[in-house]
Amino acid sequence: MFKQRLVFSHAVMIAFVGLLMFLIGLPAANASQEVGIKIKGNVIETEPAPFIENNRVMVPVRELVSALGADVSWNEGQRSVTIKQGELHITMSIGESHAVVNGNDVQMEALPVIVNGRTMVPVRFLAEGLQVPVSWDSETRVVSVGEPALVAGSSLDFPPFEYIENDEIVGFDIDLIKALEEVSGEKITVKNTSFDALIPSLRSGQIDMIISGMEIVEQRKEVMSFTDPYSEWGEIILSTKGSKSDIALEDLAGKKIAVQAGSNANDIVGTLSKNHPRMQVTPYDTMEQVWAAVEKGQADAAVVAYPPTANYLTNHPESNLQMIGKLIDARPMGIGVQKDDQELLVKLNKSLEIIRKNGTYDRIYEKWFGPSR
Repeated sequence: MFKQRLVFSHAVMIAFVGLLMFLIGLPAANASQEVGIKIKGNVIETEPAPFIENNRVMVPVRELVSALGADVSWNEGQRSVTIKQGELHITMSIGESHAVVNGNDVQMEALPVIVNGRTMVPVRFLAEGLQVPVSWDSETRVVSVGEPALVAGSSLDFPPFEYIENDEIVGFDIDLIKALEEVSGEKITVKNTSFDALIPSLRSGQIDMIISGMEIVEQRKEVMSFTDPYSEWGEIILSTKGSKSDIALEDLAGKKIAVQAGSNANDIVGTLSKNHPRMQVTPYDTMEQVWAAVEKGQADAAVVAYPPTANYLTNHPESNLQMIGKLIDARPMGIGVQKDDQELLVKLNKSLEIIRKNGTYDRIYEKWFGPSR
């Protein structure tokens, strides 16, 4: 009898463990809502609840797009969802990574899946397809869609200024936007826009401002207005630790110099080398290769873009590299707004002034580039 009770208890335990593992393996949508969602400023609850999968916030299509005033239909034969709102048109299929958005083939960041009979897709994909702002608050774990906000256009392929890491938009400019939000009282959402489309998007009203490491040049000032400069792009000399710190560009004459092919630094060194035939200039495909060439002694020094190099050295203090001298050919960067939007321009300039005075700007700068030069 005792033995039978042991066997029974063991079997119950196995069943219990199996049930527990089954419950753990269920999608988060079947558990308590771990992610909050706001539509146009109002908190809503959905069934299934939003959940995070592979660093993407997944939401039920019908509840979200209906709350935004769009129409949604389901094709059982093709297992596809179609969303329509005015001229906007989105079609996607379960288990397929490609969708059609306004006639264009788009690679989705996560596959549409069905949970409890509902189609779940990444919230950012839906919001961008319907051209409404979307933002994620990592502290409250709430995603906001369609909430009135200023839209900042940013080309999210330009580290360390703006880029995507683990499905989060990060970078120096992104931290700057958050600081400007806090002091201005304005909600600012970031819209991923290719660099060549930024100015047309601003002029057509699709975005309210450009924050994308954009240099202030006269040609651009003819069609848009810029805030006071908030940073600058330029080149700098890179050498090994222990090198003289007062080296100027002319001191590189006759040396072995590494540059990135096709860069402004390449042009600068190329002009210098014309007057110094003994100078050896070696172009490399990437910045990483340029840094490595100096560290390994394959080059005496390099002329490199300052921001990415400063960011690299900030994140790699163990490196034997150091930047020396002053910035070469420094070009200011600013936030761009529509030519006639003086109200926003004044507000942004005032906000920039505030974060400079209260030390916020310096903390953001040092995080990404180290101490200012």
